[in-house]
Amino acid sequence: MQNKIKKISFTVLGLFIFTALVFSYRHIQIVRAEQSGSSPESGATSRLSTLAAALNSLSYGSTASGSWGDWGTSWNRIYSAATAPFNDAVANTLKNGGNTDYPQSVGGVDDYNNNGIIPSDSYQATWTTCGAGNSYCGTSDATNAEKKDENTGLVWSIRISSGANWFVANNCQYPNGLPGDDGVCNTNGEVACKCVKLTSSKTGCEGLGSDWRLPTQKEIMMAYIDGSWAQLTNAGNTYWSSTTNSTNTQTAWYTYLRNGYTNTNNKTVNTSVRCVR
Repeated sequence: MQNKIKKISFTVLGLFIFTALVFSYRHIQIVRAEQSGSSPESGATSRLSTLAAALNSLSYGSTASGSWGDWGTSWNRIYSAATAPFNDAVANTLKNGGNTDYPQSVGGVDDYNNNGIIPSDSYQATWTTCGAGNSYCGTSDATNAEKKDENTGLVWSIRISSGANWFVANNCQYPNGLPGDDGVCNTNGEVACKCVKLTSSKTGCEGLGSDWRLPTQKEIMMAYIDGSWAQLTNAGNTYWSSTTNSTNTQTAWYTYLRNGYTNTNNKTVNTSVRCVR
């Protein structure tokens, strides 16, 4: 009986040692795989050190410690770059304007030109025309889909209205019929300025169906930065956004797609409408 117990004990001990060895070996392999040759701090060539060097050449990230602690100069740069906002112009080493008549050296900027004056290394987003060949930028909407901004991934519609108030553009019932509603949206914080979505007989962007919606203020501003003036029809108009002014809820933000100007207006005022999805 004792011999049997000893055999079982040795067997269990052997299995434990074997498992520990396998785990240790696997852990070493994982560390080696992560380092791919060396720690980025060692000075040896590795994938991590190559990544840190690439981020440094683009001026991305920082070697300083942060909320994560201090992981060393390379890891600090990698971590801070990974959590920072992305900038296409920096990543692609692009300029932000300038031409032969008004060079950057004297502060000149040519914001739009189709005749090749803008340098090839100026910041220019890519836009795709929606057509049958690409299933209208993946929307299958031959009527409304106009172009896709490849930088943001948003598909922009044609102008669906040259004059609609914010409630109609945003598929909101107005007056919304909530308790305490006086039927007029003209004071900050009042009930009449809230959007109660229509579920039937939808209006504005949501009336188009298929996931169309009114863009946010920042999305319209980004469309301008990416070249809406040269890409979208009827860009010489102001367009409603879905974004309400946080301190004056009787107003919402609009943006002029020709020059990027953005401001607020009363939600009851009519202005142009175009949609995204």
